[in-house]
Amino acid sequence: MAGRKAPRPLPRPVRWLAMFLALVFVVSLGMVVNHESSKATGGASDASSSTPAKSPKRKKTAKTGGYGGLKAAGIPTPGDWSRQRVLSIVKEQQGDERKVSMKPVGGKGGPVDVALDTVDRILDPTPSDEEWNDTMQQLFQPDIAGQSHGPSNMARYWWSQRRLNPDLLCTGRQSDNLIIQSYDCSTDRTYQGDADGIVKDTQSWMQGSDRVFFDIPGSIGSSIASSTDPQSVISQYYDAVAIPMDDGMWYVTVACPAAADHPFMDENGDETGYASIDDVPAGTRVWFAGGSVGVGTNQRPCRPVEITVGGQRPFWYIGADGSD
Repeated sequence: MAGRKAPRPLPRPVRWLAMFLALVFVVSLGMVVNHESSKATGGASDASSSTPAKSPKRKKTAKTGGYGGLKAAGIPTPGDWSRQRVLSIVKEQQGDERKVSMKPVGGKGGPVDVALDTVDRILDPTPSDEEWNDTMQQLFQPDIAGQSHGPSNMARYWWSQRRLNPDLLCTGRQSDNLIIQSYDCSTDRTYQGDADGIVKDTQSWMQGSDRVFFDIPGSIGSSIASSTDPQSVISQYYDAVAIPMDDGMWYVTVACPAAADHPFMDENGDETGYASIDDVPAGTRVWFAGGSVGVGTNQRPCRPVEITVGGQRPFWYIGADGSD
């Protein structure tokens, strides 16, 4: 092999041709590889960009026949007993004579109905935890002065364990009687009334007392004469509903914007548009959305602003924590 001659290099034109053919081959091979790769991955990429993945739908809540939360806790469900009773007026055919009485009015915008609906949504076992959290964040609205009081920060499990305790109405403790009401109690301080008498709202606020106070927005305060107690005006926008539970008394406070002009309602709770009793046709019965506590109409229902549970004080209560 030592006598073998070294191979002669290819002529320059031949070498250029070989290099050109090699370059064409490499480029062609790369195009084939890229094309096959796009078949494997490109289709999936296009599909994901043009059709985003759908988020899972929320499960529909099971039908419980209505008021599943109230029923689970043993709380009476709304009915004729929970309708708000307001001043009802019938203008007689002759002269200015009028028949006046206290009668219930239709609609679901009254304080007790709104409070029961609020508690039912808190205690309802059917929504998912995500839906329940959303409800708790959106359920309570600002009061008349624009202040937010928010929901109690108790865990959902805690709420689900609560049960009605009517005997709490008869303890005689001040913390269990922050609103003015009367209940049917025995001498041994047990509740003797029927189910319809357990959940009640405020008969009237304690005017001139040092126990109740509501903030007054400037839009209302500026129109109150200096000879008038401002609290006697602003308190007409509010009502509170007491519900006796096993952890203590629950107070659901509602704000009722219809107190701004005290409209006349028909039997269904709809505002009639009559500016005064003089505009009401003779023989027509109307219900007056006014009084010492808040009244709701279908057009302007009361709205929940706060719920306090055992041991918590409502935002409007500024009295001492008496225990007797």
